[in-house]
Amino acid sequence: MDTKPTSILIIDGDSTSRKYLANAFGKAGYIIFTASLGREGLVSAWRDLPDIIILDPLLPDLPGLELIKRIRQDRRTSNVPCVALSSQADSQDKLAYISAGCNDYLVKTSQSVAYLLDLLPRLINGEVTAPAKRGILVTFISAKGGVGTSSLCANIAMCLGSEKIETRVAVMDMVLPIGSIADIVGHEGSLNLITVTQQTPDQTSAAYFMEKLPRVAGWYFHLLPGSPDPESANQLAVDRIEQIITAVMESYDYVFVDLGRALSRITQPILRKADVIVLVIGTDLSTTIITNTVWNYLKSKGIDSQHLYVLQNRAVGLEGLTKIELEQMTGLQVQITIPYMSGNMTVANNRHEPLMSRDPNDSGSLTIKQAASQIAEMGQQSRNQK
Repeated sequence: MDTKPTSILIIDGDSTSRKYLANAFGKAGYIIFTASLGREGLVSAWRDLPDIIILDPLLPDLPGLELIKRIRQDRRTSNVPCVALSSQADSQDKLAYISAGCNDYLVKTSQSVAYLLDLLPRLINGEVTAPAKRGILVTFISAKGGVGTSSLCANIAMCLGSEKIETRVAVMDMVLPIGSIADIVGHEGSLNLITVTQQTPDQTSAAYFMEKLPRVAGWYFHLLPGSPDPESANQLAVDRIEQIITAVMESYDYVFVDLGRALSRITQPILRKADVIVLVIGTDLSTTIITNTVWNYLKSKGIDSQHLYVLQNRAVGLEGLTKIELEQMTGLQVQITIPYMSGNMTVANNRHEPLMSRDPNDSGSLTIKQAASQIAEMGQQSRNQK
């Protein structure tokens, strides 16, 4: 019985590269389709139904991530193995493309074709599959209210989202009984944490959150607002939380979850799952004492200190404990201290503006930007160790 030859679609805007790949794989016995544009490649993918798609992310008409997104969203190509073959070596790009659904991300070298000739049969036989997408989970907690946890969560997420436009960032407000991030960023809408938990797991898939979470103008992230009022919080379907967080992580590169000072059976599984736990500490003695109690409790529940990022926020003034004093009293290493901003954060919140957009050269803005970079790096390191 004759076996249908394997077909490959090569999408590459560089004519020399495209012809070289087509010739190499053609000699190896593959049927070749080629496209020089992303949209042209989509037409070929849906018309010719290739067995494998190889694409260069740098296309003149369509971003590579958008191309992968469309390939994966269409039933005709949702399961076709895809390999990104790029002229640029960038670990962030690799993460983004693997997360978007590529089975592999390679850099064009003299060994690329030989590697692909070995890889393609394994892709066809299903021996190599795209890893399940899992965004980096960053949780924000505090031992006491009034230390600016929600403001910092929103502003740090904004800095991370604005650094690379192709990085998809989501923020989930899980502060109960009433959320605050929607008010900080100036968002209004009917979709929120409570309404989402009222839906079935089939309704709240990764594709649902990719499509439905609103992108907040000027903030560079998508938002799942918290409970709009205490009465609504009583309707929270707690058993739906884990599936919802997993689904959001499958559709975004970074997921920031604001837990406030909630330490309950709801939040413990989230903290254990987190790649980074941002613990926000104030500078007063009472907050420090409570933080000690909270941290000892978290350790007793199996929370690993290697995922802890301690942030000291001088939210209310210059007075209070220093970084060294906090470290001595808690036994924790403080990674960064946000300087006192003399009401700038409050003004920015009242105007629903990111602090970075309002005053990018302010010392507080620069420190928050630094914190975003450190948290992202810590999240990547945590992910690599898992």
